[in-house]
Formats: sequence, C-alpha cells, structure tokens
Amino acid sequence: MRDGDGSIVWYCLPFEVGLLESMASQLVELVDPPAWSEDPLERWANEREAAPLDREDPAVSRLFPDASSNPDEASDFRRLMEAELRSQKAADATVVLEALDPAQGKAEPTVTIPVSEQQAWLRTLNAMRLVLGARLGIEDERDAELVDTLEPEDERTPVADVYHWIGYLQSLLLDAITG
Repeated sequence: MRDGDGSIVWYCLPFEVGLLESMASQLVELVDPPAWSEDPLERWANEREAAPLDREDPAVSRLFPDASSNPDEASDFRRLMEAELRSQKAADATVVLEALDPAQGKAEPTVTIPVSEQQAWLRTLNAMRLVLGARLGIEDERDAELVDTLEPEDERTPVADVYHWIGYLQSLLLDAITG
C-alpha cells in the first residue's frame, strides 16, 4: 500500500519480519564488507586488507560474477571494484534491517519503505534470490522448473519455499513502486 508521500507500507506477519531480518543479516555476513571509514585513505586501506571472498561458494560467484572471461581482466576488476560492491550490498541490506527493526516483536507489524529506500530493498531482495538460487543449484530455466516441482519431503523444499516467497515480495514491491 502506498502512503501519501510515496512510501510503501507493508502489513506483514511477525514471522515474515523475522525471516527477512535473518536473510538480510546473512547477506551482510556473506558479502563481508570492508570496515567503513569517513577517512578515504583509511577506507582504501580497509578495502585492500579485506579478506578475499570464497570464490568457490556458488552464492558468492552469483553475487559477484566475473566481469570478463579473461582471467587477468576479471582479477583486475575484482581488485578495483569488489570492495565497493561488497560495501554497497551490505549497505542496501542494512537499509532493510533498519526498516524491519521497529516491526520486531509486534503482533501486527508494519514496515514503512520510504521512496529513497525502495531501490535498496529491490537490490537486497534480488541478492537474496540470487543466493538462494545458487544454494538450490538453479543455473537455468530447467533447473528453476525442477525446483518448482520438489516433493514436500525433499530437504531443499524449505529453501525453495523461501526462494519463492522472496520472489513474491520482490514482485509486490515492484508492483507497489510502479503502480
């Protein structure tokens, strides 16, 4: 639902707030952003000292794909841009976490998403879907269709349920923004 100032008000359930909070927190942990500093030189040093991401993790590879098929060019791009991209993904997820915080523990929670934060929400929901898709082994349309037909007893079913739910939230948010 849109508010008078263009904000989106989401009337949700307590478990939805908790699940989204957990997912956003895990995303921040996964991208492991370098320590922030207002001092550009200190920030640059923090970026250079940041631990490299585990490129063997399919979720990391999905969030931070190689920018080039040329290994040297891909390495150069990572060296120049990856810290900034990690920080941006963490900052977007933090926007979501901060919006969810006032709704924590309420019986009938509402979450307000101001216009200025809506793109961060979309990017965070997209990143969550990418991570879940990687965890589910979704590489193409055929894989996505197989995930849609998992049996209830399949151990991937709960992850697939969250994957679909995040996609549903993403769709609702897009509809609210464009509607």
